[in-house]
Amino acid sequence: PIIQRLGDLEDGRRSTWDRIRRSIVEPTLKFVTPGDIGMALPHRVVDNLLEFLNKVDNVVPGLASKYTLLYAPEIKYYSMRAVVNKLMETTVEGIFAAGDGAGLSRGINVAAATGVIAAWGILVKLGKDINNKLFNKIKQ
Repeated sequence: PIIQRLGDLEDGRRSTWDRIRRSIVEPTLKFVTPGDIGMALPHRVVDNLLEFLNKVDNVVPGLASKYTLLYAPEIKYYSMRAVVNKLMETTVEGIFAAGDGAGLSRGINVAAATGVIAAWGILVKLGKDINNKLFNKIKQ
């Protein structure tokens, strides 16, 4: 994957390891190549990404910082799959997995559904009653 500082993308220049090392944000993914996402993705995708980040920055201030690190393209590891029960609890008690990152879904709809099921699992774990027809079918 390519890594780029948001500020570099906005300025139309590729990121370098030197600029990334001087940033206040440390990359979590190390096996990447600094570069220019603007050259790797279609222009419309880059425009939409920048617009999205700037709008969400109104809700999550700092998200659109020039130091924010972007990775592209999106890579999904579907072969890694968490072992979970009906309510998405893993083999580690009290740890719930949901969404694409858990390897349990391949799209936003199913990812969202696993999130709802995990939330129900957490509520059950906390001793809360759930009055929902679908939940009642799942727990059977």
